[in-house]
Amino acid sequence: MLGVSAIGSIVTRNDRKWAAAFLLAAAVAGSFASGMGIRFREIVEGPFGFIDSALSVCSASILMYLLFRTGLLEALFSRICRIGNRTLKSFSVLLFIALPAMFTGFAGLSIVTTGAIAGKALRKGGASDARTAGIVASGSLIGMVLPPNCIPAMIASNGAGSVLPTPYVGFFLPLIVLALPALIASAFLFSKTIFLAISDGCEAPLSKPNLIVLAAVMAATLVEGLFSSYVYIGGNALAFTAASIIVLIINRKIWSPRQALDEVTDALLQCIGPVALMLALGSFIEVSSMTGVRGLYSLWILPMSTQSVMLALMAASLAIGFFLGEPIPAVLAAYAVFPIGWLANDVIVAGVASALAVVSLLSWKGGITESVCKALSIQGLAHVQVLKQSWLTAALILAMGIVMVVFGNSLEFLVL
Repeated sequence: MLGVSAIGSIVTRNDRKWAAAFLLAAAVAGSFASGMGIRFREIVEGPFGFIDSALSVCSASILMYLLFRTGLLEALFSRICRIGNRTLKSFSVLLFIALPAMFTGFAGLSIVTTGAIAGKALRKGGASDARTAGIVASGSLIGMVLPPNCIPAMIASNGAGSVLPTPYVGFFLPLIVLALPALIASAFLFSKTIFLAISDGCEAPLSKPNLIVLAAVMAATLVEGLFSSYVYIGGNALAFTAASIIVLIINRKIWSPRQALDEVTDALLQCIGPVALMLALGSFIEVSSMTGVRGLYSLWILPMSTQSVMLALMAASLAIGFFLGEPIPAVLAAYAVFPIGWLANDVIVAGVASALAVVSLLSWKGGITESVCKALSIQGLAHVQVLKQSWLTAALILAMGIVMVVFGNSLEFLVL
């Protein structure tokens, strides 16, 4: 199964659109190798562990893409451009870039929306291509880690419950703690460039109804994340879907019914890759349980320190991810969390997820760096040049992740 995944990454040159296909092929290959033929039950049942999370990602993608298409995000950026304080401006620009990734859980939507807006302004203001790409990459990575949605944490949490995955809940504060040091340090690191390059913005009209919808959704997710033990309002998917419907109604004069359908479809196309990867990974994990691979793995690690196993698999994820992208590191992240089973501490799970998040930036082909250069039409920029600009962001996220894995039991108060 790992061999098929590795060959798939090499043959497709880490092209993300094929990742789900060869993970699914690996699940089928594992079923054949065990002598069980094609076990449709496990191959189909595995993705159900990610269905709730996938619905939240899809509905958030629709909402954020619709708000982008209405011009709200560009209008917000024009207000951020007027901030006079250097540090506050840098902090606000990074959070602005991070916003779509925060809601959707993957960096791609930030890169093509807020990242493209900020990147264009940075280049226009004289920032170098490498610095611009590093700022957009850092903001997108931070957004992917911040709550309410974080696909790396969703993937890691799936490994915590053996056959029946642990639900993706309780990660709000751990993810804030994981990302906050990187956000603060990056704001100081990039403050001079952002302040000098982004002097003023265009006078884009700000739609108050659309802004109210965004503020309401942010408030709802905050309540859901911080007080879910006491107040349950139906989950993020419900809030995102309701807000998307309201946005379509508010902007009915902008889009005809056919155009509105096109916008929703375009939004779903933005998230189809990450969601498909999650579902295919579910098949992989389920088949590995069915064939006894996980049982053998449990036997091997029984005498070992659980923390040591997690840290070793995080290190392996980084090394493999640099060359082969996210699919195999996604498997390793699920296996890293597997030993703690149903007693999983969400702080520890978030810590393991940090390695998978960093892999998306570290990957030399098909990762965040390539996506940023493509979105900003930057030619001839080497991968290492972008990493030189964004290494601090990735290093701090990974460092906090290691701290969470090592001291996670002491930090359990972060799980509400």
